[in-house]
Formats: sequence, C-alpha cells, structure tokens
Amino acid sequence: MEIIPVAELKIGMFIVEPDCPWTDFPFALQGFIISSPDQVDLFRQKCRFVQIDRTRSLNEHYAAPKSRLDRPLKSAPLVQKPADEEQSAARRRPLFSAEQVERQQRRRRFLDFLHGQEGDAHVQSLSRELSYVEPRYDALLQSLQKTFQHVTAEKHFDFANVREGVRDVAGSLQRNPDAVMWLLRLKSLDDYSFDHAMDVTVHALLLGGHIGWRGQRLLELGIAGLLQDVGKTQVPPELLAKTDALNDDERHLIQSHVASSLEILMQQVNLPAEVLQIVSRHHERWDGSGYPQGLALEKIGLAAEIAGLVDSFCAMLRNKPYRDAIGHQQALEELFKLRDRQFNPVLMEQFVQCVGLYPVGTLVELNSGDVGVVIQQNRVQRSRPRILLMLDADKVPVRSYQVVDLRDPERTSVRIVRALPNDAYGLSAHDYYLG
Repeated sequence: MEIIPVAELKIGMFIVEPDCPWTDFPFALQGFIISSPDQVDLFRQKCRFVQIDRTRSLNEHYAAPKSRLDRPLKSAPLVQKPADEEQSAARRRPLFSAEQVERQQRRRRFLDFLHGQEGDAHVQSLSRELSYVEPRYDALLQSLQKTFQHVTAEKHFDFANVREGVRDVAGSLQRNPDAVMWLLRLKSLDDYSFDHAMDVTVHALLLGGHIGWRGQRLLELGIAGLLQDVGKTQVPPELLAKTDALNDDERHLIQSHVASSLEILMQQVNLPAEVLQIVSRHHERWDGSGYPQGLALEKIGLAAEIAGLVDSFCAMLRNKPYRDAIGHQQALEELFKLRDRQFNPVLMEQFVQCVGLYPVGTLVELNSGDVGVVIQQNRVQRSRPRILLMLDADKVPVRSYQVVDLRDPERTSVRIVRALPNDAYGLSAHDYYLG
C-alpha cells in the first residue's frame, strides 16, 4: 500500500482508502480503479491524501506484488494442505488425472490467446481486465475452497477474504463483464459445489448491477450467492448423488440444507443480516410454492428473488446425477415458462436482457455452416458477436485459432443461425479451447 497526495492521483490507480469518509462520495464500490477525470477531480475536491494499491492498478501505475504468492496469472492448484498422515499420503497421489491436466492446459492456452489478441479498444480492454482480475478471481476461488473445508471440519472461515474477493469481482463485472465470464468458464474446477457457487455469485452480481444496485447492497447479494449452499456439506453425499425420485423424507432432508447454512453462517462474525436473509429465502418462490416458509410475492424480498432465479438458471447449465445439463438459451426458455409462477415476471425480463442472446462461451452455428464459440459480445448489436471458429462448414475441426467478427463490414452476409448445446457435433464445453 502507498499513500499519495490527491494531486498525484491518476487514471488507472486503484483507490484503497481516502482520508475522508467514503460516504462523502457517490461511488458504487469502496475500493476501485480510477477510470475518468471526473473521479480524479472529485477526490481532489473532497480529500488531501489517498491510499492506493499498485498491485491492483493498471498500466504504468501497476507494480508486481512483492510476495511470490501474490503474483498474477500462473495459478497454483487450489488445494488445502492436509494435516494428518492419512491426508499426507493422499497428497502424494496425483491431484488431477491426465485428462484434467490436459483440459487445464487447453484452458490456459486459450486464456493466453485472449490476452494476446490485438484489435479494437474492446479487445484491449478485455485483455487488461483479465490481467487485473485473474489473480483476484483465483484468490476468491481459493477462499471458497477453504471455506467449504473449514465448514466441513466445523471451523470458522475467513469471511474478510470472501468479502474482498466478491468486491473485486463486482468491480470487474462493472468494467468488463466478459473478462469475468471467461474466467468463470476457464477456471472451472469440475466440482459441482465450487463451480455452482461461483456461477451463482457472478450471475447474481451481474443481474444486481444490471438493475442498478451498487455498493454494500450489491456486495451482500454476491456474498450470499457464494455461501447460500454451504449447508449442503451437512447432507449425506449419497443423497445428493441419487439419480431416481426422492421420497418425502429424503426431500425434507435435502431442503434442510437451508437451516444448516443459516446455522453455519450465524456463527461467523460480522456477517451482515441481509446476507442471512437472502440465504434463508433463496428457495422461496413467487407463487408460494417454495421452502422453507412458503413465502410469496414481495414477502420474499428482491435480493432473495435474484438469488433464487440465478441459482435455478446456473443449476440447469451443469450436469447433475439425475439429469444432463442444457444450453444457455434452453435454460432461459425453461425459466421464462415459469415467470409469474415461480419467478417474478419483471425480474425474469431483466435477467433475459442482462445475460443476452449469446454470452461469451456460447456455441453457435453460422449460416455458412461453420461452428464457433462466442468470445466477445457486441453490446450494441447483440446478435453480431465476435466468434472463434471451431468447426468448418464440413464440421471438421479447425487446426488453429481463427476469429470472425460479425461486426466487420465484410461479414454483413454472415449471421448466427442458432445457438447449440455444448455437446453438438461431438463437441463439449471442455473442447472449446483448442490450440
């Protein structure tokens, strides 16, 4: 950390703390990157000194962390060191299968490809944001892993690290949501509990920001999304893995994870009451058909409605023991059928607008017959994103990265025919990142 006079404050610096109260400012987040001259002027009007963090700053204002553990990009496996002899023996076994290692290598190559792209301001902005947020995203994922491990061992977890990680992701989503959405796909641990928690957090922050939430309210929503299912650690794993229909006793036992989550979270110090309320109500439904209290309509609370909506959406995108994952558009269609029944119709409309037609990572087929994956959205013309080709018109895999930007004038005749499920033409989510 470094304290500087406001006269030296520049665009690209990360503000940690001013020498006057944050309440004197209209900013959404407490701690962010200066991005405009107006923000610089406001700090110069309100205070004399500010504390900045060079490791979070951009461009010429960036300075690498002194500790090797804090260096960005090349991430270490997120594994808690075991303590006893049995765990030590387990540690000596391979942490990942050969297939998982190759998958992570493909993802890493693709992430490096995104970093190295040259082009318009949007591409450059994506690369800068990836450089900034990737180590912070890794830190949040590591904090989430440790949280689940501590909960399982009935220990307290470090809520401060969780809060700061969610704050970093929220800020990044405001600046460049595509960067976070890529990390969501490329940093998957292939473990439902962790991946789903990150999915819910990011989509909750995305929707909350879309409807205008900022600051503490948005931060609490993201924290709740990350922690709302910690109580499932108390549910027998064989029950969560069951493939056939549940009986009443089994259903009630699974639903008890809400009470278990609250019991765990209420033991934590400084956890906001709003987070607990969101967790307690994220399975309530608009028509009163949810649990545990059967609340309906506005009694649920908008934050809990958001948490419940994105929880349902994200669950549809991942394989579960009793059903296969479905694609982005199909998941939206399924949820849209439930508007004005299980979900607030106005909120549902906003969610569709928020996530868009073809978010990054969506597999699409062009009228040329080529198949590719969306690597960047077009905020003005959502139907004309930037696409990385994967299969040619004959459905033969391409040998190297080839980017098609549907915004280019010479591409006016090219259009997306349809979005595809992840396994279309023998592809899968893990095969997107070739090279």
